[in-house]
Amino acid sequence: MATPHITLRADRLGNQVLGHIRSTADFVGLMGFLWGAGLGAVVALNALSNLGIASEVVSILLLQKLPSLVTCMLLGIRVVLFQSLEGSAHNDDVLSDILATLWAAWVNLVVFLLCAWIGYFVGIQASNAAFSASALLELAQHYPVTELMRLCLRTGVEALGLGWLGHLDKLILSRSKESPSRSATRLLWLMVIWILSVEAVDSYIHWLLRGAA
Repeated sequence: MATPHITLRADRLGNQVLGHIRSTADFVGLMGFLWGAGLGAVVALNALSNLGIASEVVSILLLQKLPSLVTCMLLGIRVVLFQSLEGSAHNDDVLSDILATLWAAWVNLVVFLLCAWIGYFVGIQASNAAFSASALLELAQHYPVTELMRLCLRTGVEALGLGWLGHLDKLILSRSKESPSRSATRLLWLMVIWILSVEAVDSYIHWLLRGAA
């Protein structure tokens, strides 16, 4: 008896994930490529005197904070539009919204990182091809596996909040006669505050751990 219901929920979740990815992945990839290409060109042209410092800065900008910020900000806009325009058919399905946002965030994160790496390599190649091998090796030294795990965890926490905040807004803050645009604007601000709060807490915890070490 429960099989049709489970199948229906699985189909709904799959369609929701694909909808989120189709709406955001192309722009996420484009931003990753352009940002990576720009940083690659800057490093190749101006960082010959101190490659280590330049690679550390690029690692922080390109591969640590920016992927989660870009991914979740764009996904937050998509979730606001989805819950405002398409989510009326399953307003109470909190689990589907959370899981769909989580999976879409991780897929977009992979897209951003791949495009950023490609853009970084293209930027260096276009500016100083002889410099590309040493620049990529130096960047890899400043980006250990623990940073990748931290990035995935932080993005996951932000995505979980994005999938849940819309339901919190409807339960607590929304009024019956409120216009949809006002509700969507408030929800978008809640999501931005959530993302920035998670980023700030992550940075603070990382700073504490580095100080303790």
